[in-house]
Order: sequence, then C-alpha cells, then structure tokens
Amino acid sequence: MEPLYFRRTGTETNNMEFCRGVSPVIPSRACMMIAGLFLLWIGTASAQDPLLEQEIRVTGQRTTLYEALNVISQQAGCFFIYNSETVKNDKRVRLKPGHQPLRKVLDDLLADPGLDYRVMGRYILIRKKEPPAEISQQVQQPDTLQHILIRGHVYDRQNRAPIPYATVGIVEDNTGTVTNQDGFFMIRIPASGVGSMLTVSHLGYLSEKFPVRLLHDQRVDIFLERRVISIQEVIIRYVDPEAVVEKALERRKLNYAVDPVYLTAFYREGVMKNQNCIGYTEAVFRVFKSPWDVGVLSDQVKLMKSRKIQNTDPRDTVFLKLKAGIQSALQLDLVKEVPDFLDLRTPSSYNYRYAGLTSYDAKDAYAIHFVQKEGIREALYTGTLYIGKDDFALLGADFEINPDYLELAAENLVLRKSPNLTVRLEKISYSVSYMPYNGRYYLRHVRCDIGLKTRLRRRMATDRFDTFLEFATCRIDTAGVVKFPRQEVLKPGVIFSDQPYTPDDDFWGNFNVIAPEAGLSEALSKIKGKIEEIR
Repeated sequence: MEPLYFRRTGTETNNMEFCRGVSPVIPSRACMMIAGLFLLWIGTASAQDPLLEQEIRVTGQRTTLYEALNVISQQAGCFFIYNSETVKNDKRVRLKPGHQPLRKVLDDLLADPGLDYRVMGRYILIRKKEPPAEISQQVQQPDTLQHILIRGHVYDRQNRAPIPYATVGIVEDNTGTVTNQDGFFMIRIPASGVGSMLTVSHLGYLSEKFPVRLLHDQRVDIFLERRVISIQEVIIRYVDPEAVVEKALERRKLNYAVDPVYLTAFYREGVMKNQNCIGYTEAVFRVFKSPWDVGVLSDQVKLMKSRKIQNTDPRDTVFLKLKAGIQSALQLDLVKEVPDFLDLRTPSSYNYRYAGLTSYDAKDAYAIHFVQKEGIREALYTGTLYIGKDDFALLGADFEINPDYLELAAENLVLRKSPNLTVRLEKISYSVSYMPYNGRYYLRHVRCDIGLKTRLRRRMATDRFDTFLEFATCRIDTAGVVKFPRQEVLKPGVIFSDQPYTPDDDFWGNFNVIAPEAGLSEALSKIKGKIEEIR
C-alpha cells in the first residue's frame, strides 16, 4: 500500500513519470499502518442573585482583565464564560481592595455599557448586550431552531496557548468533536440536550463542564487548568513499564467492543505545498466497526457526504496525493491492528520507560515511553502510550517514525520514482485516542502528518510538502448494527480525493466537524465552495 504518489505534469506531460513515494506504511518489522435548539433567554443578571451578592475579599492591584477574572473566579468559586474578542483579555484594569459583593466588583471591572453578564448556578456568561427587540423575538419563537450551535477555542489557562485535539462534547449523548490545531471547535447538539453539560477535556488538564443553555450561539473561550497530581496520589513504588503494556494487551477483551457498532465519523485529508493548500477533501462516513478481535479488513465505510477543493497550478512539475488514506485511518486502530511496540509476546525491538502518572481525559494514566533498542538500524517508532491506571485500557498514543532513521524509512517507502526527482522525508507522526461509552472504549480520533521535501535535478530550489489525514468519531450507535450492502461500501484503499462527488450546499447538515486550521481556511478563501463556519 503506497499512499502517496508524485506525478510529473505541466510541460513534461508527454514524459509522465510516477514516484510512488512516501508511504506511512513501513515495510519492515514496524507495524503495517499509516493513519429546535430553542433560544432560551436567560435575562440580565439580577441584583438579587445569591452568587452576585456573595462578598469576596480582593487585594488592590493593577493587572489585566484576564488575570482579574481569574482572581475573582478563585475567590467566589465561580466560572466565567466569554469571548476574548468581546471581553478584551489584555485590557489593564484595577481591582479595588476590600470586601465587596461580586456584582459590584464585576460592574467596576467591565464598566462597558455594551456588555452584560448572566448567571446560571456557578457560571457567569459575559457577552454583548442584546437589543430588547432581539430578546423579545427569541422569547416569542422558542422552537425556530432544532439544534444548538456552540463555537469557541480551548486554551491553556497558564500560558493561554491553544490546546489542539481537546475533546468537546456531551458525554451522556455520546455527541462530540475535537479541537483543531488552533484549539478551535464547532459542535451542534440536538435541542433535547439544552439542559446538558458540555464537557471539555484533554491529556494533562482538569476537565471542565459548562451548561449548554448558556453557550448557544456564543463564540466562547474555554481555559483548562493543568492537572498536577499530588504526592498523595502517587505511591512511591516501582512500575514495570513492560508489564503495564502486556496487561493492556491482555485486557482488550474487557475494555473494547465485543459487538459491532456504527460510527458516524468526520474524515479529512489535505496537501500543502510550500504552505499553500493545493488539495483538501472532507467527508462524513458511516463506519461499520467490527469487534476488537476482528481485523480492520472486516470494517466497512459508507460515504454519506463529501466535498473537495483542488488548487493546483498547471505549471507545477511535482504533484502529490494521499493514497489509501481511509484505509490508513482504520489501520491506526491500535487495539485491532496491534503494532510491534504494543506486542510483547515476541522478542521486542523496543526499550520501555515509565514516564510517570498523568491525566488523560480526567483519568489517571501511566505514561509509557518507548524507543527502539540501540543497535537496531531500522525505521521503527518512538513515542508515548497512555494506559489507564485502574482498568489498563489503552487510552491513546502519540508516536512517530524515529527521526534518527527517517532516511532509512525513505529508502523503504520510495518504491519507484523518476531518477530526476529527489525525495527527503522530514517527519511522519501519528496521534490516536479512544473514548469511553457504556463501559467500553471506541476509536475516537486519528491523525497522521507527513512532511517531505522534493527537488528536481538541475534545480537548486526545493519544494516542501505537508500532507495529513484525520478521522474523528462524532457518534456511536449500538442498536441494529448489520453490515452494509456491498454496493454501498466505499473501497478504503482508493485515492479518496479522486472520487466523484455531488456538490451539496447543505453539506454539513447536523454533523459536527473539526474546523480547518486558520492557515488552511485562509488558503482556501479564494476557492468556490470554501469551508466556512456553520451559521
């Protein structure tokens, strides 16, 4: 399986040559794989709200609004929800010293007639003040929409850096998505979930929950607190990393699905050349997922919707596509397609090191680092496994082809190419995670990133290519699961970007998606059918 090929085009069309180049499949001892809502008016906060009347003690200081709200949050035990573009985080403010009601402190800090704040329990939403006519219309037409739309960013509270691949969703309904590399997310929730709590979580952070009814039609910033495991939680004892990995493999029958399920999944793949997007394809799949002990060849993919954007230059002499990306995403289900760094039943090529206890989606997890043994000169993997402390479930893994041996990987993977074309691998990395549902774990998110450089003979300049594939489960269904009719099944080994599709203005419908990175959106902005925010 060779997922990438290069095609000579433009002026050299008559001498077309192929380079079946960089495949994330390593043909060695490494594993064979790649990668309505109804609008509910809450009303302006009442002066009689118990939370707002609570007195807090504030030390006088000049600081940013962001830090001031953090201080108030800790003092009052409340949580603020807002959009940084509306509430300017870096604005300098003064906290007045003394004991004052929370309402008075907020009024003094915000001091903006265009803002108001609303309270629900321990949560305070700060937002632009709505005209009375708009509010009236919302109250009078409570059933005009059928889904709740929530958009926003997830940041690290300490340094305000975006948190990519954070999980955002309703745990009870198994509805969710993940943030993109800019920490941005967009999620649609059925109107029936208006009373639910939106859960936001990520490896190494404390999970946070927010009332859905407060977040509808808002663009919000969510800040996660890093989780520090206290010394009381850590028993000072030796942890055998190999024994942990072995136990995770043994307990697959207890931790993963024993019956087939349907996954509704969002899939996308793209190619960037010198930081410009030249191809982007996205789709919604219905996946028949067989039990954990049945190989991925039994899984089926049914295409529900798709669209693609091509932005190639006819003058290009090298053109790259991702081959078998869908199949690669399914093969990265490490529980079903066990890679060599997880299988210790045979002599292992890896050294394992216990890297400590961490938090993964609010679960205590062993972090097990692995790297190939010295003296083995093959393109194997290095990375970290996250294994549940209590149930020994494989929760996730981040790994890559060992950078020290990427050259050897290129030798194995560039199976045939033009003698005029030099290809140099820069990176091949992967991220895989699983989600709990009804006592079992299911594939949640897969990402594969490949970076390479190419150079044609007699040319000094090189071209940088970056390609990726991403798969995210949006919903799990366990009732009435049967295989799809043969004529409805999409062959997973195809070049998906070459598949025909029918334009659909309502492409997204009610599906939750992973929004493209800002740079990608910018690159696509001049192309008809660009990806836009759902409104």
